Amino acid sequence: MHQADAGASSSSATSPSASSRPTHRTSFSLSRTDNLFRPIEPTPSPPPSPKTSFTSFHHRTQSHGLPRTINIGAGAAGYDLLATLSTRRQGLLMVRRSAFFSRSKSPFITLFILLIIWGLRRNPPKELLNEVSHGHIPHPHLPHLPHLPRTLSASYSSRRRVWATDHPFQISADPKPVHFLSHLVDYSNHPLSPHRPPPTQFTLAPNANFNTPVVGLITATSNPRQLLRETAISIFGQSLQNFVWVIVSDGTTRPDSQALLEDLAKDPRVVLLQNKGPRGISKTRNIGIHYLLGLDFIPPYLLTLDDDALLEFTALEKTVWLLESNEDWDIGGFPHIKFGGLNKTVNTGVHSGWLNFVQSNYVPGTAIYRSSAVQRTGCLYDEVNFNKGGEEWDFWMCLADAGSWGGSVPEHLFWYRTDQASSFVRRSSLALSDSTELKQKVHKKRPRFKSASDFPAKRPKPSKKLEPITWSPPFDTNLAHHEKTIMFIIPWLYVGGADIGALHMVQLYAEMGYRVTVLCTLYKFPQGVELRPWVLQFTHDIHIMPSFLRAHDFPRYIKYLVDSRGIDNIVMSNSQLTYEMLPSLTEQMPHVKFIDYLHNEAYDGWKSGGYPQYSVIMQRYIARTVTCSHYLKEWLIERGHDASRIGVVKLGIEIADFSPVTERQRAAAKEQLLDLEPETLVVSIVGRLDPQKRSTMVPIIAKELLKLGIKEDFRFVMLGDGPLKERVREGIEENKVNDFVHMLGTVQKPQEYLAATDIFLLPSMSEGISIATAEAMAFGLPILTARAGALPEQVGEGTNSVGGILVNHTLTSETSDAKLYAKELATLLKSAKLRKRLGANGRRNVETTFDWRSTLAGLSGEIELAENLRSHSFKDRTPNPAAYLAVQTVLLEMWPESEMLSGYGVYENTGE
Repeated sequence: MHQADAGASSSSATSPSASSRPTHRTSFSLSRTDNLFRPIEPTPSPPPSPKTSFTSFHHRTQSHGLPRTINIGAGAAGYDLLATLSTRRQGLLMVRRSAFFSRSKSPFITLFILLIIWGLRRNPPKELLNEVSHGHIPHPHLPHLPHLPRTLSASYSSRRRVWATDHPFQISADPKPVHFLSHLVDYSNHPLSPHRPPPTQFTLAPNANFNTPVVGLITATSNPRQLLRETAISIFGQSLQNFVWVIVSDGTTRPDSQALLEDLAKDPRVVLLQNKGPRGISKTRNIGIHYLLGLDFIPPYLLTLDDDALLEFTALEKTVWLLESNEDWDIGGFPHIKFGGLNKTVNTGVHSGWLNFVQSNYVPGTAIYRSSAVQRTGCLYDEVNFNKGGEEWDFWMCLADAGSWGGSVPEHLFWYRTDQASSFVRRSSLALSDSTELKQKVHKKRPRFKSASDFPAKRPKPSKKLEPITWSPPFDTNLAHHEKTIMFIIPWLYVGGADIGALHMVQLYAEMGYRVTVLCTLYKFPQGVELRPWVLQFTHDIHIMPSFLRAHDFPRYIKYLVDSRGIDNIVMSNSQLTYEMLPSLTEQMPHVKFIDYLHNEAYDGWKSGGYPQYSVIMQRYIARTVTCSHYLKEWLIERGHDASRIGVVKLGIEIADFSPVTERQRAAAKEQLLDLEPETLVVSIVGRLDPQKRSTMVPIIAKELLKLGIKEDFRFVMLGDGPLKERVREGIEENKVNDFVHMLGTVQKPQEYLAATDIFLLPSMSEGISIATAEAMAFGLPILTARAGALPEQVGEGTNSVGGILVNHTLTSETSDAKLYAKELATLLKSAKLRKRLGANGRRNVETTFDWRSTLAGLSGEIELAENLRSHSFKDRTPNPAAYLAVQTVLLEMWPESEMLSGYGVYENTGE
């Protein structure tokens, strides 16, 4: 029965599961030549059923140069594996003991042979060690990766720290942002682009264990081109190194292609098979599936990959974790990029559910699926009915018809090349998705799918409170540890001051040769990933946990990343989750130093001060606290933080991107960008439209300024977006200042608008070090802001070069504070001399104290000073946070019953 019929049948006879596979095996006779074993003609197993025909294919173990031939059955049960290859483990040919004892004429001969094998495992020949290589291949546009010797008998699961022969990590000299929004994508900036980080960020551990591969990759090829080398680099550079890659050659005849395949097979994770039977991509892929399902340890996850496609370097890891976290899912996919000829950003995928049947196949063949789903359903690639295209679509619908489906990682992790035909003619459903005939064929084969309710679409299960948490990783990665590694934990990747500061930290450490891991604890699309394209310039290793993990897996995923990368230092900033997990994290990873970086206290009383208050409460688990201002350091000390464990490292800006403009340049910018006359004075406000920035007060300030009757013409220009956008718009209407206040939203280059600006206004409740204010000062603009937080320190209050005017706001009423701002603003509007003097002072301040490379250089010194408290022990100034968190939880969840205020006076009102 072919796959076309196997998927529709529920009979156990059609399923290639472990329980139903025949037990026939091919035995090998061995002869001894030059201390290496070579197989001679196999002794056949009991003859198969007369209904079963055979296809022979060839498997060459390149590490040994030894040919091995096995037979695969292609009978009525649907390509059951009838012969199992004696399994090579860690570069040596391991032979089943049963074969020895069944053929041995004497126990002494058997013992002699086993002693020889034992000796080879203990002391393998040098030439064998040399051929167990790192697995990377030369490429004309990429650095050559040297072979690494491997400790063959070591197990990575032992958790011993074994350092790799370090590959220097050097970022691109010309980095470019990696966009995935369709209108911004640079289709030449694929994973191997010279504008991306190098493919050596992740390398194979010297003590890797190949016994339990997590993923089995299958590539069908025929006379492959050199593009297969690029595919190989994207595979060998994965953050999940624990895989086996089966390359099935379908009649390769070209010498250069054969040499390429043999070169790839030098990596011990690569298995090269030759299809000697009927040709075709479905047949060739099925050979790979059969081989993987016949291993002693079947990889739990499988995928097929074209011989010219590319994967993002975290693709395998994230997708496998997606399925580990969603145990009822069988398929894990992702959106993808078509590049080369037809450039297109494809946002559909497994998550599109029913549309994958009724409209077209949106699931690339490279989606990962459970091997157990194939064993359970019997689904394979249809070699008869879809031999002219659509075999992938049919395969996914077979799984769906049997109730197997899944979801997607919301990242474009796969690049599908479209520039020319691959080694197989492009006839997949991705290329033929508009074929009416193909759609009719798929629909006819799956008649039970009559509506969306019939399709087994999946959604993540909602998380539960106090859901059990485990810490053990589901698998080993075989990933090498390198000496220069660091992790940054942040909530998300908004385009804001704190987030740009984190970007600069990542860039600084990447430029110093560190392999940087970035972990985000919150996910909001698209705002929460706006900065990701720029972070991808410096690291492949970005993980937004809620995008592919359920919440109960967050703790063990953090530990997994730390253990797999060999990370010793974590810089955390603005992450409530991480603060509250610190007692558990430090217990699980006592060697790790957590350094928290603080920007400012909460402006609205949140958490009695926000993250700085968390730092005070959690200080026994923090190796070092770093603040962005001296103001905030004093704030912490006043509340009980240990002064000796606090450092100050200010954020900064790229000074070269901001410089004062001449009056002529300012006038030209006003005309071009804002259609204003040169004499119109522009007041700019740059920042998110949120309560902290007091954005809704801007229209009131404009109204109060008009009441003062100043003669100067002025305009307010608001740059930015946020939750208060509609309220600001309503305030403009209510205060009748439509002609004076303009909202421009988010702009790509705010410095162009700063060039048209005369005064910079920031009426925030409080700020740490404001990046927007620093940029305005770099433009030589006078600053009008609040005497709050670190703003006085930033504008130079108390020095001879103060760069702005500070307002003593009360925060009791927007109207009363708006009058204070309007008064000071009128002073600046009337005096060009004052504006020029304050602007020059501000420019001088940022030139000497605010270049980000200079300011953040102190971060490495603070990390060097970081030291965990002994056993995280109790001291008078290091409180136990358990009581704080318990009270917080009860107030959040049972406020009416636990808050004294909520029931105060109730007894008296009863009248008794």
